[in-house]
Amino acid sequence: MPSLNLNTPFQPLIEHAGTCGKGPANQPTISLNIPVAIVTGATSGIGADIARDLHSRGWKVACVGRRAQAGNDLVQSLGENARFYQADVSDYQSQAAVFRKVFRLWGRIDALCANAGVGDQSSLYLLNRRDKGVEDVPPEPDLSCTDINFKGVVYGTVLATHFMRHNRPEAGGRIVVTGSIGGIFPHRTYPEYSGTKAAVNQFVRGVAPVLKAKDNIHINCVLPGIVATPIVPPEMIEAVAPECRRISSATPSILPRLEQGNATNTEAPRRVPFPRAEVPDDTCVVNIHTRNSISGPST
Repeated sequence: MPSLNLNTPFQPLIEHAGTCGKGPANQPTISLNIPVAIVTGATSGIGADIARDLHSRGWKVACVGRRAQAGNDLVQSLGENARFYQADVSDYQSQAAVFRKVFRLWGRIDALCANAGVGDQSSLYLLNRRDKGVEDVPPEPDLSCTDINFKGVVYGTVLATHFMRHNRPEAGGRIVVTGSIGGIFPHRTYPEYSGTKAAVNQFVRGVAPVLKAKDNIHINCVLPGIVATPIVPPEMIEAVAPECRRISSATPSILPRLEQGNATNTEAPRRVPFPRAEVPDDTCVVNIHTRNSISGPST
Protein backbone atom coordinates (compact mmCIF):
# COMPACT_ATOMS: atom_id res chain seq x y z
CA MET A 1 0.00 0.00 0.00
CA PRO A 2 1.44 3.41 -0.88
CA SER A 3 2.35 5.88 1.83
CA LEU A 4 -0.68 7.65 3.30
CA ASN A 5 1.07 10.77 4.60
CA LEU A 6 -1.75 13.30 4.49
CA ASN A 7 0.35 16.27 5.50
CA THR A 8 2.11 16.29 2.14
CA PRO A 9 -0.27 16.54 -0.85
CA PHE A 10 0.22 13.88 -3.50
CA GLN A 11 1.54 14.94 -6.88
CA PRO A 12 -1.28 13.74 -9.13
CA LEU A 13 -0.31 11.99 -12.33
CA ILE A 14 -1.92 12.93 -15.61
CA GLU A 15 -4.94 10.71 -16.14
CA HIS A 16 -7.78 10.57 -18.60
CA ALA A 17 -10.74 9.55 -16.47
CA GLY A 18 -13.34 11.67 -18.20
CA THR A 19 -15.67 14.10 -16.46
CA CYS A 20 -17.06 13.81 -12.96
CA GLY A 21 -20.65 13.21 -11.99
CA LYS A 22 -22.97 13.06 -15.00
CA GLY A 23 -21.32 12.83 -18.35
CA PRO A 24 -19.13 10.40 -20.26
CA ALA A 25 -15.85 9.00 -18.97
CA ASN A 26 -12.92 7.63 -20.91
CA GLN A 27 -11.02 4.53 -19.91
CA PRO A 28 -8.92 5.49 -16.89
CA THR A 29 -5.19 5.06 -16.57
CA ILE A 30 -4.79 3.32 -13.22
CA SER A 31 -2.11 4.84 -11.01
CA LEU A 32 -1.11 3.01 -7.85
CA ASN A 33 0.62 6.15 -6.56
CA ILE A 34 -2.62 7.96 -5.75
CA PRO A 35 -4.69 6.61 -2.85
CA VAL A 36 -8.40 5.95 -3.25
CA ALA A 37 -11.12 6.57 -0.67
CA ILE A 38 -14.81 5.70 -0.57
CA VAL A 39 -16.89 8.11 1.51
CA THR A 40 -20.48 7.17 2.32
CA GLY A 41 -23.04 9.78 3.26
CA ALA A 42 -21.02 12.20 1.16
CA THR A 43 -23.83 14.36 -0.17
CA SER A 44 -23.89 16.69 2.85
CA GLY A 45 -22.52 17.43 6.29
CA ILE A 46 -19.54 15.52 7.63
CA GLY A 47 -19.31 13.23 4.61
CA ALA A 48 -19.12 16.10 2.13
CA ASP A 49 -16.37 17.77 4.14
CA ILE A 50 -14.43 14.52 4.42
CA ALA A 51 -14.62 14.16 0.63
CA ARG A 52 -13.42 17.73 0.11
CA ASP A 53 -10.62 17.31 2.64
CA LEU A 54 -9.28 14.11 1.11
CA HIS A 55 -9.60 15.40 -2.43
CA SER A 56 -7.67 18.55 -1.52
CA ARG A 57 -4.84 16.32 -0.30
CA GLY A 58 -4.56 14.50 -3.61
CA TRP A 59 -6.83 11.50 -3.01
CA LYS A 60 -9.18 10.01 -5.53
CA VAL A 61 -12.58 10.12 -3.85
CA ALA A 62 -15.69 8.05 -4.54
CA CYS A 63 -18.62 9.95 -3.02
CA VAL A 64 -21.57 7.73 -2.09
CA GLY A 65 -25.08 8.87 -1.22
CA ARG A 66 -28.76 8.61 -2.02
CA ARG A 67 -29.33 12.12 -3.43
CA ALA A 68 -28.12 12.19 -7.01
CA GLN A 69 -28.29 15.95 -7.56
CA ALA A 70 -26.34 16.77 -4.40
CA GLY A 71 -23.77 14.09 -5.18
CA ASN A 72 -23.22 15.23 -8.73
CA ASP A 73 -22.97 18.85 -7.63
CA LEU A 74 -20.27 17.85 -5.14
CA VAL A 75 -18.07 15.98 -7.60
CA GLN A 76 -18.50 18.70 -10.22
CA SER A 77 -17.15 21.18 -7.67
CA LEU A 78 -14.22 18.89 -6.84
CA GLY A 79 -13.21 18.22 -10.43
CA GLU A 80 -10.80 15.54 -11.53
CA ASN A 81 -10.43 12.35 -9.48
CA ALA A 82 -13.89 12.54 -7.90
CA ARG A 83 -16.87 10.35 -8.74
CA PHE A 84 -20.39 10.07 -7.35
CA TYR A 85 -22.20 6.76 -6.91
CA GLN A 86 -25.84 6.70 -5.90
CA ALA A 87 -26.40 3.86 -3.44
CA ASP A 88 -28.25 2.76 -0.32
CA VAL A 89 -25.72 1.57 2.27
CA SER A 90 -28.38 -0.46 4.08
CA ASP A 91 -28.60 -2.67 0.98
CA TYR A 92 -25.61 -4.99 0.70
CA GLN A 93 -25.79 -5.42 -3.06
CA SER A 94 -26.07 -1.67 -3.55
CA GLN A 95 -22.87 -1.11 -1.57
CA ALA A 96 -21.13 -4.02 -3.27
CA ALA A 97 -21.84 -2.50 -6.68
CA VAL A 98 -20.09 0.70 -5.61
CA PHE A 99 -16.99 -1.14 -4.40
CA ARG A 100 -16.80 -3.12 -7.65
CA LYS A 101 -17.07 0.01 -9.80
CA VAL A 102 -14.49 1.93 -7.79
CA PHE A 103 -11.99 -0.92 -7.86
CA ARG A 104 -12.47 -1.43 -11.59
CA LEU A 105 -12.04 2.30 -12.22
CA TRP A 106 -9.04 3.06 -10.02
CA GLY A 107 -7.51 -0.36 -9.32
CA ARG A 108 -7.45 -0.11 -5.53
CA ILE A 109 -9.34 1.02 -2.41
CA ASP A 110 -7.17 2.46 0.37
CA ALA A 111 -9.77 3.88 2.71
CA LEU A 112 -13.44 3.59 3.58
CA CYS A 113 -15.08 6.40 5.52
CA ALA A 114 -18.27 4.71 6.71
CA ASN A 115 -20.07 7.93 7.48
CA ALA A 116 -23.66 7.53 6.25
CA GLY A 117 -26.18 7.95 9.03
CA VAL A 118 -29.66 9.14 9.95
CA GLY A 119 -31.58 9.85 13.14
CA ASP A 120 -34.61 8.02 14.52
CA GLN A 121 -37.32 7.76 11.87
CA SER A 122 -40.15 6.91 14.27
CA SER A 123 -40.88 7.34 17.96
CA LEU A 124 -40.30 4.23 20.03
CA TYR A 125 -42.13 5.70 23.02
CA LEU A 126 -45.56 5.71 21.33
CA LEU A 127 -46.79 8.39 23.71
CA ASN A 128 -49.72 9.16 21.41
CA ARG A 129 -50.98 5.58 21.84
CA ARG A 130 -51.22 5.41 25.61
CA ASP A 131 -55.02 5.23 25.47
CA LYS A 132 -55.11 2.29 23.03
CA GLY A 133 -56.57 -1.06 24.02
CA VAL A 134 -54.42 -4.10 24.69
CA GLU A 135 -55.41 -5.71 21.37
CA ASP A 136 -54.50 -2.59 19.39
CA VAL A 137 -50.89 -3.59 18.75
CA PRO A 138 -48.62 -0.75 17.58
CA PRO A 139 -47.53 -0.74 13.94
CA GLU A 140 -44.07 -1.99 13.12
CA PRO A 141 -41.55 0.76 13.85
CA ASP A 142 -39.39 2.22 11.11
CA LEU A 143 -35.90 0.95 11.95
CA SER A 144 -34.11 2.34 8.92
CA CYS A 145 -31.87 4.21 11.37
CA THR A 146 -30.52 0.83 12.50
CA ASP A 147 -30.28 -0.43 8.93
CA ILE A 148 -28.24 2.57 7.77
CA ASN A 149 -26.18 3.37 10.86
CA PHE A 150 -25.26 -0.16 11.93
CA LYS A 151 -25.91 -2.63 9.12
CA GLY A 152 -24.44 -0.17 6.64
CA VAL A 153 -21.19 -0.08 8.63
CA VAL A 154 -21.02 -3.87 8.90
CA TYR A 155 -21.66 -4.26 5.17
CA GLY A 156 -19.05 -1.64 4.34
CA THR A 157 -16.46 -3.27 6.58
CA VAL A 158 -17.01 -6.67 4.97
CA LEU A 159 -16.70 -5.21 1.48
CA ALA A 160 -13.71 -3.01 2.29
CA THR A 161 -11.88 -5.98 3.79
CA HIS A 162 -12.44 -8.02 0.63
CA PHE A 163 -11.24 -5.36 -1.80
CA MET A 164 -8.36 -4.12 0.37
CA ARG A 165 -6.95 -7.65 0.30
CA HIS A 166 -6.43 -7.09 -3.42
CA ASN A 167 -4.51 -3.81 -3.13
CA ARG A 168 -1.07 -3.92 -4.70
CA PRO A 169 1.84 -3.83 -4.09
CA GLU A 170 0.77 -4.20 -0.45
CA ALA A 171 -2.63 -5.34 0.77
CA GLY A 172 -4.44 -3.45 3.52
CA GLY A 173 -6.01 -0.08 4.16
CA ARG A 174 -8.00 2.14 6.52
CA ILE A 175 -11.60 2.06 7.68
CA VAL A 176 -12.95 5.00 9.68
CA VAL A 177 -16.47 4.82 11.07
CA THR A 178 -18.37 7.94 12.05
CA GLY A 179 -19.84 7.13 15.44
CA SER A 180 -21.22 9.66 17.90
CA ILE A 181 -20.79 10.84 21.45
CA GLY A 182 -24.41 9.64 21.68
CA GLY A 183 -23.04 6.11 21.69
CA ILE A 184 -21.41 6.88 25.04
CA PHE A 185 -23.89 9.39 26.47
CA PRO A 186 -27.30 8.44 25.00
CA HIS A 187 -29.90 11.03 24.08
CA ARG A 188 -33.42 10.25 25.31
CA THR A 189 -34.98 11.86 22.24
CA TYR A 190 -33.00 9.62 19.88
CA PRO A 191 -32.73 6.22 21.60
CA GLU A 192 -32.41 4.19 18.41
CA TYR A 193 -29.72 6.49 17.04
CA SER A 194 -27.81 6.29 20.33
CA GLY A 195 -28.11 2.51 20.26
CA THR A 196 -26.72 2.27 16.74
CA LYS A 197 -23.74 4.42 17.63
CA ALA A 198 -23.01 2.33 20.72
CA ALA A 199 -23.23 -0.73 18.48
CA VAL A 200 -20.77 0.53 15.87
CA ASN A 201 -18.37 1.57 18.62
CA GLN A 202 -18.27 -1.95 20.03
CA PHE A 203 -18.25 -3.47 16.55
CA VAL A 204 -15.10 -1.53 15.68
CA ARG A 205 -13.43 -2.52 18.94
CA GLY A 206 -14.36 -6.13 18.29
CA VAL A 207 -13.06 -6.47 14.75
CA ALA A 208 -10.01 -4.19 15.00
CA PRO A 209 -7.47 -6.69 16.38
CA VAL A 210 -8.27 -9.35 13.79
CA LEU A 211 -8.37 -6.98 10.81
CA LYS A 212 -5.04 -5.51 11.84
CA ALA A 213 -3.33 -8.85 12.45
CA LYS A 214 -4.73 -10.77 9.49
CA ASP A 215 -5.28 -8.19 6.77
CA ASN A 216 -3.23 -5.08 7.60
CA ILE A 217 -6.47 -3.11 7.86
CA HIS A 218 -6.70 -0.42 10.53
CA ILE A 219 -10.20 0.48 11.67
CA ASN A 220 -11.16 3.35 13.96
CA CYS A 221 -14.35 5.00 15.17
CA VAL A 222 -14.65 8.78 15.50
CA LEU A 223 -17.15 10.07 18.07
CA PRO A 224 -18.12 13.67 17.25
CA GLY A 225 -20.51 15.64 19.42
CA ILE A 226 -23.41 17.77 18.21
CA VAL A 227 -22.41 18.69 14.67
CA ALA A 228 -24.15 21.33 12.58
CA THR A 229 -25.36 19.08 9.76
CA PRO A 230 -28.74 18.72 8.01
CA ILE A 231 -29.81 15.76 10.20
CA VAL A 232 -29.49 17.80 13.41
CA PRO A 233 -32.44 20.11 14.17
CA PRO A 234 -31.32 23.76 14.26
CA GLU A 235 -33.03 24.18 17.61
CA MET A 236 -30.67 21.58 19.07
CA ILE A 237 -27.62 23.32 17.66
CA GLU A 238 -28.74 26.69 18.98
CA ALA A 239 -29.65 25.37 22.41
CA VAL A 240 -26.47 23.52 23.34
CA ALA A 241 -26.64 23.55 27.13
CA PRO A 242 -23.49 23.89 29.28
CA GLU A 243 -23.67 20.27 30.38
CA CYS A 244 -23.85 19.18 26.74
CA ARG A 245 -20.87 21.31 25.85
CA ARG A 246 -18.75 19.36 28.27
CA ILE A 247 -19.33 16.14 26.37
CA SER A 248 -19.91 17.42 22.85
CA SER A 249 -16.45 16.57 21.55
CA ALA A 250 -13.65 14.20 22.41
CA THR A 251 -11.69 15.20 19.34
CA PRO A 252 -9.41 17.94 20.73
CA SER A 253 -7.97 15.77 23.50
CA ILE A 254 -7.72 12.49 21.58
CA LEU A 255 -6.17 13.80 18.35
CA PRO A 256 -2.70 14.59 19.77
CA ARG A 257 -2.55 11.17 21.41
CA LEU A 258 -3.55 9.47 18.17
CA GLU A 259 -0.78 11.33 16.39
CA GLN A 260 1.67 10.13 19.06
CA GLY A 261 0.35 6.57 18.94
CA ASN A 262 -0.66 6.42 22.61
CA ALA A 263 -4.39 5.79 22.33
CA THR A 264 -5.72 2.39 23.34
CA ASN A 265 -8.76 0.48 22.17
CA THR A 266 -10.33 0.49 25.63
CA GLU A 267 -10.18 4.20 26.30
CA ALA A 268 -13.44 6.12 26.62
CA PRO A 269 -13.69 9.75 25.52
CA ARG A 270 -13.10 12.36 28.20
CA ARG A 271 -15.38 15.31 28.82
CA VAL A 272 -13.87 18.29 27.10
CA PRO A 273 -15.17 21.88 27.23
CA PHE A 274 -16.57 22.79 23.82
CA PRO A 275 -18.40 26.13 23.69
CA ARG A 276 -20.35 25.54 20.49
CA ALA A 277 -21.88 22.89 18.31
CA GLU A 278 -19.23 21.35 16.10
CA VAL A 279 -19.01 21.88 12.37
CA PRO A 280 -18.13 19.06 9.96
CA ASP A 281 -14.52 20.27 9.61
CA ASP A 282 -13.93 19.50 13.30
CA THR A 283 -14.48 15.84 12.54
CA CYS A 284 -12.68 15.77 9.20
CA VAL A 285 -9.27 16.45 10.65
CA VAL A 286 -9.07 13.12 12.46
CA ASN A 287 -10.71 10.73 10.07
CA ILE A 288 -7.69 9.28 8.28
CA HIS A 289 -4.97 10.98 10.31
CA THR A 290 -3.98 7.89 12.28
CA ARG A 291 -0.71 6.04 12.38
CA ASN A 292 -0.13 2.49 11.20
CA SER A 293 0.26 1.24 14.78
CA ILE A 294 -3.17 2.42 15.89
CA SER A 295 -6.28 0.35 15.31
CA GLY A 296 -9.50 0.15 17.23
CA PRO A 297 -9.74 3.21 19.49
CA SER A 298 -12.88 5.30 19.60
CA THR A 299 -11.85 8.92 19.33
